[in-house]
Amino acid sequence: MHEYHIVEGVVKQILEKAKSSDAKKITTVTLVLGELSGLQEESIRVYFENLSKDNILAGAKLIVKPVKSKLKCKDCGTIFEHEKSDFNCPKCSGLGVLASSGKEFYIDNIEIES
Repeated sequence: MHEYHIVEGVVKQILEKAKSSDAKKITTVTLVLGELSGLQEESIRVYFENLSKDNILAGAKLIVKPVKSKLKCKDCGTIFEHEKSDFNCPKCSGLGVLASSGKEFYIDNIEIES
C-alpha cells in the first residue's frame, strides 16, 4: 500500500512537468525501478493506471526499466551484479558488499504531445 503514495507523488510531478511544457497529452512514461527499492512493479502499474484515469495521463504507456542491485568486492574492488544469495566476486571470489545500485526509483522519461 505504501506504493500508492509514492506513485501519487510521481504522477503529480509528471503532471506539473507536463503543465509547464504545455502538453496536451502524455503518451509514454518511463520509470526506473531498482530491485532493492522495496516497491512492487505490479502495484506501481495498478496505482499509475488508477491515478491517470481523469487527466492527460489517461492511456499513457508505462515502461518500467528494472535495475539490478550491484555489489562491490571488498578485496579487489570489482563491481558486479548481485545474483540470488551469491555475494562472491566473479573475479576473485571475495565477499561483495552492497554498492549504490538497486535502490533507485525515479522518472526517466516523459513523452508528450503538444
